[in-house]
Amino acid sequence: MGELARVIRYSLRFYFSRLKIIMLFSIPFLLAYLIFAVVAAPTYSALGGLFNRTGSIPELSLLDIILITVAYIVSFFIIADTITNVNLVVRSSRTRTINSREVLAAAQYFATRIFYIFTIMLLLVYVAQLLLYDLPFRNILFPLYTLVISFLLFFVAPAVVIDGADTFGAIRKSINLALAKPMFVFAWALIGLFLLSITKIFADLVLPHAFSAFLVLLVNSLFVLPFLIVLQTMMYMEKYPLAR
Repeated sequence: MGELARVIRYSLRFYFSRLKIIMLFSIPFLLAYLIFAVVAAPTYSALGGLFNRTGSIPELSLLDIILITVAYIVSFFIIADTITNVNLVVRSSRTRTINSREVLAAAQYFATRIFYIFTIMLLLVYVAQLLLYDLPFRNILFPLYTLVISFLLFFVAPAVVIDGADTFGAIRKSINLALAKPMFVFAWALIGLFLLSITKIFADLVLPHAFSAFLVLLVNSLFVLPFLIVLQTMMYMEKYPLAR
């Protein structure tokens, strides 16, 4: 618990000390969300996030699939690029081994690699959705499957940016660290659930439902999600004693 408390303390301190630049880098999250939200896809919103309806996937037309694919490519690359930039801000502060010129040079390279890994993860999820579609226990099996995939690949983004790992190297490093430090992954999930829930509850209390969703989107994109990325990266860097 002492290690986890230290990571959370470092994350909070870093987040508030670099809040302006982190918010600036996080603005594209809004654009990425809006791109995918306006596509006619079988999605629903929960806690400010977009999710696919598993049972609706086989009913998509060819045009639906094309539109969703294009929206995914654009929005997910924006997300990957934003995650890369926030990770580079953390890396530059904790290791002092990268300057602003290197940040600009490395950002697109790392973002492309993270995009590839996110694509692999999404394809694994979609394949599982299709394979489990007719099974009677799909409502149990699919959440368990996505939980395992998310758990094992939790640290892929910081593995790419912090260590410069290639696609399979990042996956291997993520699996090893997740198995070695499962408390980090579950603690991050609980903190994320708490922050997202508080944001949703507050927005629903102060604004009508038609407008609260926009406030949730704004707060999650500019404040909650960037902090969670910072926390995730700080957790990854705990394996380096000199970076503590």
